[in-house]
Amino acid sequence: MMKLGYDKTVGTLKGVFWGVVNPIQKRGNLIPILYVLVMVALAGGFVDALAYPVADQGALVYPGAGAQTIAEAILDSFVILLGGAGIYLTYMSGRQTTRARAVNMYLGIALLLIAVSTLAGVQLLLIKSSG
Repeated sequence: MMKLGYDKTVGTLKGVFWGVVNPIQKRGNLIPILYVLVMVALAGGFVDALAYPVADQGALVYPGAGAQTIAEAILDSFVILLGGAGIYLTYMSGRQTTRARAVNMYLGIALLLIAVSTLAGVQLLLIKSSG
């Protein structure tokens, strides 16, 4: 029997998902990664986006205090992850003692991530406060 396109797509996505999750699960890092993702989602405002939904979910950022869209919560989480990755790379640059160029590379990328995260966060704040 021939599979439908939907079944093929779902099967492919399932294979990609388990291809990513299985190595993480075998090393025992799945629970800490899920914990970090849940904490970032809570900090990004998913509870606020679900508890107080706005009528216009088509807006990327809802201008006005007290409510936000789910897309805005995802953007907030992304900004938090970028800043966290920058802080982690700053930490890793201090641990690189064997290669001097690696220290500069890690530190440069870390500062770039922190700067992009800060600028994106300020831009979201300006859009949010314009309403």
